[in-house]
Amino acid sequence: MILPVELRPTKSVAVRLPSGTSATLPVAYPSFQSWTGKKVFDFGRKPLLDYDGEVCFAELLILRLLFKSGWSGVWVEAYGGGRHVYYLQSMPASWTLAPHHIPIPYDKHALLRQIARVADTPSCFDVFVWSGEQILFCEAKYVNPPNKDRLRETQLKFIEGALACGIPPQALLLVEWSKLVPATPGGSFR
Repeated sequence: MILPVELRPTKSVAVRLPSGTSATLPVAYPSFQSWTGKKVFDFGRKPLLDYDGEVCFAELLILRLLFKSGWSGVWVEAYGGGRHVYYLQSMPASWTLAPHHIPIPYDKHALLRQIARVADTPSCFDVFVWSGEQILFCEAKYVNPPNKDRLRETQLKFIEGALACGIPPQALLLVEWSKLVPATPGGSFR
């Protein structure tokens, strides 16, 4: 599996699943540059990041990195409990996500439906990408403050459902990211 250097796992972690079993998942620890430009739409106070001069959320930054490495894919947004699931590749401008929703290949959509059925939850990891026969799910977790952004019960159910559907644990990447704070004039960090 070819991954950008920022998303290459450097550790693995055992995750306790709802059934009482556990799975060992890979973890990457990238640092992303904070956005210092004009403030844009506040989507649940998600941190704004800079990717090549473009403002984006961590999920979209991860997606952009994977695009550069030859992957295709989407940010899977099921905000609000999963009543509506949106597939996004661009930064939303409002809470109305429908204008940004894009279709995904039928087989990828069918796989997500199968996992949701088995897991009994519409929850999914944040980023879903594919390259040929390879697939990868990435869950973005902001590590500042520590231990605040943890795997939720629905995400644990998703992991269990994905594994039951034949997704290997190494295709379920946890991305525990931090922000780089831009330097202030004079060269010191804020």
